[in-house]
Order: sequence, then C-alpha cells, then structure tokens
Amino acid sequence: MERFYSNTLCRGLRLLYFQADPSLFAEGVQLLEKAVADEEPHAFYFLARCYGWGDGNVAENEKKAKKLSKRGIELGSSLCVLGADRMDILKGDIKNAMKGTLKDAFDDVMAMAQSGEPMAQYAIGLFYFWGDMYLNFQKPAKENFSKCEKENAAQALKWFRLSSAQGCLPSFRNAFNSVRNGVNGVTKDLEEALRWAETMDGKVDMRDYYHSFILEYQKLKRYDDAIRWCERGVRDGVSVCAVNLGLVYLYGDRGADADYEKALQLFNKAALAGDEYGSYNAGRCYYHGWGCAADYNEAFRLFDQSYRGGHQAVKSYLAQCYFYGRGTLVNYEMAVRMMNMLINENQNYPKELMGYCCLYGQGIATDMVRGKRLLEEAAQENNGQAWMFLGDMYDKGVGVAENIPMAVSCYQKAADKKVAGAGEALGRYKKTLLGKWKRR
Repeated sequence: MERFYSNTLCRGLRLLYFQADPSLFAEGVQLLEKAVADEEPHAFYFLARCYGWGDGNVAENEKKAKKLSKRGIELGSSLCVLGADRMDILKGDIKNAMKGTLKDAFDDVMAMAQSGEPMAQYAIGLFYFWGDMYLNFQKPAKENFSKCEKENAAQALKWFRLSSAQGCLPSFRNAFNSVRNGVNGVTKDLEEALRWAETMDGKVDMRDYYHSFILEYQKLKRYDDAIRWCERGVRDGVSVCAVNLGLVYLYGDRGADADYEKALQLFNKAALAGDEYGSYNAGRCYYHGWGCAADYNEAFRLFDQSYRGGHQAVKSYLAQCYFYGRGTLVNYEMAVRMMNMLINENQNYPKELMGYCCLYGQGIATDMVRGKRLLEEAAQENNGQAWMFLGDMYDKGVGVAENIPMAVSCYQKAADKKVAGAGEALGRYKKTLLGKWKRR
C-alpha cells in the first residue's frame, strides 16, 4: 500500500480494514480525515466508503459520500470513480468531474491491483462481484448472461483471495462467503470454503469469523475442528467462542462429554466480557443449579444483565423470576411485560404464567377465557405447571364450574411431572366406596 498512499492513509486503512477490534475504528477514521484534509486523492474514496456503507461504524451519510467522491474525482482518484459507480452516484456533477472514462479509471485501478495493492484488489473484486463489469463493459446477450456472471464471479473470487492473503478483512469475508454460500455462480462448497479459510490463518485477523467456523464445522460434524476454534477463540478473548464451548460442555455433545462446571466457568468468562449470551447461559446455570448450587439472586442479576445487553430469549426467564419472586420481588406487572414483549416478537413465552395472570387478573386485566385457553395449550405441550394451575382452576371453580374429578386428574398429571405442591393437592381428596372423588 505504501507505493500508492501516504503513511497517514496506510495507518488508517490498516486500522479499518486489516484488524477486527472495533475500538480502533475511530482512530482509523480520524487518520482518513487527516489524509483528506491533506487533499490526498485516494483518501476521499475510503472516507466516502465510510459514509456510503458505514465502514468503521460511521453513520451513513449519502450527502457527505457524494461530496467526498466528487472532490476525490476532481483530484484524479480512479478509486473514487469506481467507488462512485459502486454507490450508484456516478452521475450529474460527480460524473462531470471525471477527467477520463470509467474504463480509464478501471484500467488504472486494475494496474494497482496487478502490482499487488490489496485495497485496489478488493475494489476490482467488487467491480466483478456486483455486476459492474458486465453492466458497464461486457453487456452480454441474454443467452450468455449466466456464463458471463459465472466467469465474473470467478474473477471476483480470485481478486478477493489475493487481497485476503495480504490481510484485507472485507476481501476475506467476500471470498469465504462466496464459496460457503454459493454466490453469483460460484459453486457452493462448505468444505472448500473452510479449507481455504484455514490457509489464511496468520494472514488475516479472523476473530469475527471464529464463530462461523465453529458453526460450520459442527454442521459437518467435524467436532474436533469446531472445538479447536472454540479454544482458539477463548485464548484470543472472543467471548462468543467461550459461549460456544460452554454449550458443548453443557449439553455433552458435539465432541465432548458433559461438564457443567466447565460450562459455567466459560459462560462466566463471557459474561464478564459483557457478552449477553454468556450472561444468559450463566444465569441458566445458576437458575437450575447446573455446575453450582442454585442461586436465584445471581441468576436474576445475570438475566437482567443479558436483557440490558439485548438478548431476546432471556425475557422468558425474567418473566419466571418476576412471577415467582426468584432473585427479586414478585412483580406480576413486570412478568406480563416480559411475556408481552416475547409475544410481540413472535417468540416462545411461558404460556402457563400468562394463563395464570389472565385467569386471576395479576398484572393484566382479568380474562378467564384467555387464561383457561393458554393453560390448556401449555398443558398439551406437556407443561407440568400448567396442569397444576388447571387443577387449582377446577378445584376453586375459577372461571369454570367446580369439578373435583378434573382437578384430581390435572393434579395427578402435575405430580407425574414432579411439580411442587401437586402431591399435597392430591392429598386433599379421597375416593368414596363408589369410586368417586371428594374432598377429605
């Protein structure tokens, strides 16, 4: 890169496109801005990318992207020309700022790419990948379109791989996903995608892809490779990998025996790093007593931390905590709030708890019809607590006629599920000599 860009711009590009720590992106953007202030032509292209596509976690701003692209083109940046074409803004006064043709700009960037400049290689790859080549230059007949698209996809893959070998992360992403998913005529081949990715180890900062490698190796049932990347991620401080490995130990599958204590250690490690999935799974361990003594206070703290981090499924556990007063005070309103959020998100929620709240008007307006329906639905899903609540409903005649045989039947199903209090509830009844149930 040093042949084509200033030291300032090179340092900025390395922070934005050649490493995976987002905390360093802001410094990279600042270096690009300095290079722009110095009127370095190609710097305008890279800063325009930030505003055009959100590179470096910059808020998108089309107006700024256009202004930067135009000035870069005026200063003679061929990369700005290709970038403006890619952003579909190469028109009007931006196009009029060009000193040559689009083909001239392409040839200039191609020369940079052929000399080994990785960001130019990435730009050429994009030109082939997104169809700019056949739309602007090739314009194939309809019957030749598929063949042309496939040839261009192969060219894009070639340039992405060359750029990746020098550490360019977005090129690695496009090269890996093209083969992994089979994009634009590239043959889908997960094994080949992973084989090639392994060759990039040590060349590309692949921390953002460890999780993908783990999932894909698990899909292929290559569990040793999945665990290898889990352990690599744990060493490199990638919290999602600690969660991945923790789940392997929690469920005792995918290449390792169950070990709740190891699972909890890994979940806690991820939770300490601020990972909401780590907090969620560590909370589950404390809630159920997996690998530790059950501790509702710690479970609630972790569930709340996970919720504040944006985890969705944790709302189900929080609803239970608020409903039963586990680790916090009983708060039916909060329990209902959590369940309503899950309902609005089309997620699973504890129907038995919402059924109870509707039946008795706890945290929500009384709706006995809905309450009974939800309890019955949950019971049919083999939920023991739902059977317990149905037993209470028939025992007390809440929204239905009192029905002792039905209450006994429901309590028996709850007892079979070892629901707390079900045995005691059954003890309130006895059979008459005629075989009918009645209260003792």
